[in-house]
Amino acid sequence: MSEATRPAQADPSSLSLSDLGDRLQAAVAFGTTEHFTLQTARSTTVAEAGGRATSYLAALSSTLVALALIGNMSGLSTAFYLFCSLLLPVLAFIGIVTFARLVQSTNEDIALAGRIATLRSFYVELVPELEPYLDIVRRGSVPGSLSEEREEPSKKQLLLTVAGMIAVVNSVVIGTTCGLFAGMVTSNPVVASSIAGVIGASTSLVAQFAHQLRGVRQHDGMVVDEFAVVVPTPAGKEAGYGPRH
Repeated sequence: MSEATRPAQADPSSLSLSDLGDRLQAAVAFGTTEHFTLQTARSTTVAEAGGRATSYLAALSSTLVALALIGNMSGLSTAFYLFCSLLLPVLAFIGIVTFARLVQSTNEDIALAGRIATLRSFYVELVPELEPYLDIVRRGSVPGSLSEEREEPSKKQLLLTVAGMIAVVNSVVIGTTCGLFAGMVTSNPVVASSIAGVIGASTSLVAQFAHQLRGVRQHDGMVVDEFAVVVPTPAGKEAGYGPRH
């Protein structure tokens, strides 16, 4: 939805205790409940990301052990290469879908953190005396990573995420798979496997990090978890998203 079609939002700086009147107690209860719910959702997102990464790495470890046993028993014969050609593509697929979901989890975590920050801003606008105790940082008040010019994680930080770690592991798996197939169909398997493996791993790594960076830059925090934020539109009001962060 374009900015022109978004409904006008109330200026939060105009809020005061007198504006809420008898609704103050309900507003505080709603705000704290929503804050707790969002924090729980963030914890669930982090737990899911850890569980998916652990499951993938366990599958990878089991596959490597199985390949080592088959290679030792078959003496790196045709049976070994057949076994590799069956297992490695499946493992690469698991890695790719795991990475894709971890990128989504990163975006969801960023969106949830932004919504929590909005609630903290509401608390401070309601009771300004709380600001020294809530460790609030206003946009544009601090140079560097907290300024308005820096509203997304750095490329280095993305590398340190669970998705970044899985992207590197995926690249090795995909490069190995490419090298295996190249060695099976050429007369000089060493050279062909090396070249195909390097090209496959490098291409995979670049593509995955490009996808991750593009996902963080283009995601809309209001629609990442749209099943949780989309509600019926009251009669007489224009449909649209809530406040933008």
